[in-house]
Order: sequence, then structure tokens, then C-alpha cells
Amino acid sequence: MRLVLIRHGETDSNLSGALDTAWPGRPLNATGREQAVALVDKFHKLVGSAPQRLACSFILRTRQTAEPLAQAFNIPVQVDPDLREVRAGALEMSTTLEDTREYLDTAIGWVTGDLERRMPGAESGAETLARFDRGIARLCAGLEDDPEATVAVVIHGAIMRVWGANRIEGLTLDLLAQFPCQNCSLTLATGSPTAGWKAELWSDRHLEDWPVVPGGKPRTSKEAREHLESVLLS
Repeated sequence: MRLVLIRHGETDSNLSGALDTAWPGRPLNATGREQAVALVDKFHKLVGSAPQRLACSFILRTRQTAEPLAQAFNIPVQVDPDLREVRAGALEMSTTLEDTREYLDTAIGWVTGDLERRMPGAESGAETLARFDRGIARLCAGLEDDPEATVAVVIHGAIMRVWGANRIEGLTLDLLAQFPCQNCSLTLATGSPTAGWKAELWSDRHLEDWPVVPGGKPRTSKEAREHLESVLLS
């Protein structure tokens, strides 16, 4: 089966750098709403077939992003709290460099195996992965043996990187650190919750198309976008 992971559209918190992870969260801004509408054509182009199921977290921005897909494919949206973002806990809505670094350092620790490390006032890596695993298992239930089945889920940037690095073959730390997933981008994996997943696309591009440098410098989403544009235009 195929699993399509979609990051939500842009919000003002993305622009300000706020650690916005609690309910309901900031809504999509004008750019984010345009991205959500354009997502339908992108899904047709990159995935091809319509999804049998569509899910999102209970945070407002993922529900708003999922709505155009639900209308286009005439399927309901399954709202699942277990699919929420990596919780910021005591760091919620902070924009300071210190707190942002602590949030990212904790998430990177989970990617590199320190799953008992806890986000201040929130979950450990093991707890975060376990509840997201539950959400994905519910989304895929009954379809695991169907190689033609496609399910899609609208989620968040940090959980996509943390869960993807731990559960999807091919999503390396270098790739995820140097090229964070962009708003309203698609990541495609094949497999199942029991057999495991293998990546085909990351943030709209095939894995082999990313100019990853082993041990290269991590980038923000904006830096990654600007770097990719410079590579493509060079």
C-alpha cells in the first residue's frame, strides 16, 4: 500500500518561528489557503490515484489543508488526535532562539536514538512515536494487504521528520536536516505498518533528486528552499 504524508499549509506561526503545537493553533494564512487548493492538482500529479482514506490531526491548520482534498475526492476526513505535532510543552509559542534550539535538539535526539529524552513539559520520543504509530495503524487498518491501496494524512513538519526518520527507510538524518519538508509538500512511502515503509518521495521530489551532502549543515525550511532554487538555476 501507499502512504502519503502531507505537511499542512503555511500559517503566520511558520513565518514568525513560533513553536505552535497546541490546539487549536493558528489557522492557514492566505498563502496557506492557496497552497491547500493547489494541493489537489499536486496530488493528482505526484500520486495519481485517489486515496481510499484521508486523515489529519485535530489541529486546525491540518483540517483546513485536508478540506480541498476531501471535497475533490469525495471522502471524509478522519480526525485523529494521535497524529498531532511533536508537542512543545513548556516551550509552547516561544520564538526565542534558545527555546527553538532546545525543541530541535530534542527532536534530533529522537532521530538519533535517544528516545527516552523528554520535551520539557511534554512527551518523550518513545511516547511520541507510539501514539503516532497508533494513528497510522488506524488509518491503514484493513488495507495492509492491498498493494493498490492509498491512504493520505495531513500532519506537521516536526512529527513528519521524527516519525519518518524512525519508521521510513530512505529518510536519512542528512536529508531531513538539510531539506526540511515544505508547507503543503507530499512525502510518499510504500509498505505497511507491519512490514515497514520505504520512501519514494520526500517533500515533492524523488529521493535521488535531493542534493544531499553527507554530514552537511542543517538548514531551516527557508534556507533549504533558497538553496534548492540556487542548485536548480545553476
